[in-house]
Amino acid sequence: MIEFYCIDEYVKKSIEKLFSDEQCCGNNQDILLDENKSFVVLYKILYNDEEYKDDEDVEDNGGNKFRIFISSIHLLNIVSMSQHIHVDATYQVIWQGFPVLVIGTTDLNKAFHPFGLAICSNEKKTKYFEFIFKSVQIGMQKINKALLQPTALILDAVDSIKNDFKNVFNDSYNQIMYWAHMKRKVENCIRQQKNQTILDFLNYFDSEWLKSNNGWYEGLQLYAPSTNNALEATNKTIKDDGIFRERHVLSRFLTISSNIINNWSIEQDLSLVNARIFATGSTISLEL
Repeated sequence: MIEFYCIDEYVKKSIEKLFSDEQCCGNNQDILLDENKSFVVLYKILYNDEEYKDDEDVEDNGGNKFRIFISSIHLLNIVSMSQHIHVDATYQVIWQGFPVLVIGTTDLNKAFHPFGLAICSNEKKTKYFEFIFKSVQIGMQKINKALLQPTALILDAVDSIKNDFKNVFNDSYNQIMYWAHMKRKVENCIRQQKNQTILDFLNYFDSEWLKSNNGWYEGLQLYAPSTNNALEATNKTIKDDGIFRERHVLSRFLTISSNIINNWSIEQDLSLVNARIFATGSTISLEL
């Protein structure tokens, strides 16, 4: 269980500063025109004696709890071109142990394009994945674009992600997971339960991999990848280039995350040289 650390006034002011920058866009033409500028789309801070009105399962172990989603106008514009979502949490980034949640999509060249990132006090029990999904929708409303209507979710068979996704996107969708995860789980089941009968194994496989998690086979959805490799590579880039494999305190990482969002956004800017273009068609050549 992750311990909760106090959110000091400096952290609180840093969050509110990023949020207020976005709020004053209507009065500040420079911010409005800079689509690469990072801003806090949505945040919540819960102090010791407060309760979230929209959460029934917040941990009752004391301490401050928080949720922050940071993005840019340019990154949110990518949502309009998205049909499927990648989302995952990465650790060993913030000194206090808080997870960083990254959400985005992949194009037809399987290149990852992030929507933004969230920093939360814990990824478990408190609907933080639901928070990041709702934040994307709120961001789309703020830039006056159509809401995201995904047809697939690519994940690592984490129940908290699946449940939170259903709470936000009620439409039917394909749940895609990497088949290697299924293979490892099945192999572990065989090793740990050596005395099980064939019927026991078939019942386990039917319940777990044909009913509960049935999106592990290749070709489940056209143009959607079957792995989270592109997102995991982005998480590695955050650790290698964003923080240089050092853990930072929360207040420092807020500044770093703002720079990360800004860099991601600039990479996608088509007006710049060597921009990462969102591929809407495969560039694989069939020529010999």
